[in-house]
Amino acid sequence: MIVSPKGIVRAVLAAGGGAALVYAAVQAPGAVALGPSSNADTSRDGGTRTVRSAALVCPGPELKGLPGIDDLPVDVTVAASAAPVRALTGLSLPSQDGTFSLTDLDGGSARAKTTARGLVGQAQLTKPSAVLVRGEQSMAPGLAAAQSWLVTEGDHRGLGMTSCGSPSADAWLIAGAGAAGRQERLVLTNPGENPVTVDLTLHGAKGIVDSPVGKGIVVPSLGRTVVLLDSISGTEGSPAVHVVAQGGEVHAVLNDYWLDGSIAAGSDDAVAAAAPSRDQVIPAVALAGSAALRVVVPGDGEGVVQARALTPSGPRALPKDGVVRVAGGSVRDISLNGLPAGTYGLQVRADVPVVAGAVVQRRTAATAVGDFAWTASTPAIRGVAGTPLPSQAIAGKPLDRSLALTSSGDTAGVEVVTTDASGKASSRRLTVGADSSATVDLTGATSVWVHRLSGKGQVRAGVVVGGSDAKGALVTVLPLKDAVLRTTNVGLLEVPQ
Repeated sequence: MIVSPKGIVRAVLAAGGGAALVYAAVQAPGAVALGPSSNADTSRDGGTRTVRSAALVCPGPELKGLPGIDDLPVDVTVAASAAPVRALTGLSLPSQDGTFSLTDLDGGSARAKTTARGLVGQAQLTKPSAVLVRGEQSMAPGLAAAQSWLVTEGDHRGLGMTSCGSPSADAWLIAGAGAAGRQERLVLTNPGENPVTVDLTLHGAKGIVDSPVGKGIVVPSLGRTVVLLDSISGTEGSPAVHVVAQGGEVHAVLNDYWLDGSIAAGSDDAVAAAAPSRDQVIPAVALAGSAALRVVVPGDGEGVVQARALTPSGPRALPKDGVVRVAGGSVRDISLNGLPAGTYGLQVRADVPVVAGAVVQRRTAATAVGDFAWTASTPAIRGVAGTPLPSQAIAGKPLDRSLALTSSGDTAGVEVVTTDASGKASSRRLTVGADSSATVDLTGATSVWVHRLSGKGQVRAGVVVGGSDAKGALVTVLPLKDAVLRTTNVGLLEVPQ
């Protein structure tokens, strides 16, 4: 393979991509063609190397920054960490010492910096602005971040947590309902240097919602835009939103907030679900009351959808509607009521591509305060996935945290690595049965990391966080996605003129 010294080498995500931004490019004159020739020297012009720079976008306070509506007094805590070496089996870290930092997206000094793997850096956000978490050199591989909030009093009572991630040109988000007092706020963040135009398509129980609203939304460079989905439809009982960006990419998160009359009924975030496919798995569905599975058929044709629970003892049929037909373009909610309390995975298979998410409720009566949590389908973990854990407490007691694992298709040997407040790592190995789930207690941990050691099972994971006081229970769920470990160097060939 012949490559000009002035050729282009592009770095793209690989081996656990989807959790960070990695860019590298050098302009070159002349015509070029992507890809190696049949006798390419991949040791020189291709292959992978450990990532040396990674960035994650955190949306900031989701209940602030909506034009024409007063900000709600709900601040968030952003936490970030780089996976401990114990979790990075077989990966050689960059030799140059590095740092990771938390900085306002539009510039300014770092809110927090950390130079040691396993330690958690934190920043409090009170204004409606986003944060960029950036890892450099030895602190770039295995970078993860999340933001959380806890409110125990008043109309805004709730517990929420959402992952920080990379922008995308195409995302599906599932959350919300049509009850009075329920609002869905879509937070779009643009980490790029140019404005991005976004079109939204709202799907519901009867198909695509016909509305001119939600088209041509401009998200400013290094900024964010908050959109109220009620402006498209305020009564849709089973909303799912498709986000398509042009001229760049955006990070999207959907907040679902419910004030039932004068009763705080909860709030939570939904992150982007796995791309449409015929086989979806949702980890960390923590049942302890009412719950539902939500399935979207994005295409025009009807889909036959089969769903089942993945339990610690193997797959289990749903109490009802385990097989349903869903019209093209529409959404179907499937009740999970009747399944015993516990933490499961949900597997959704169909004859056409689908998108899936689930919601679990914590409310004892219509007159009682409550909370709920949304979780989404995720891709299988290919490298290592993890997150820092929230440090808040309810009534002086730390939040309960647990890791929920699923393995689909076959058994899988899994290593779970946790860190404590000093950054010290501990590990536990376990086997998750085929089409089954398992739970690991995270008491005392400040971060958690997961990777598959053996077996052919497709591993997915999520963190369940909760607690209770005299008013009732609070809950949130965070599905885990791969952290970036490596980049792929794509060689470019000189094309004869």
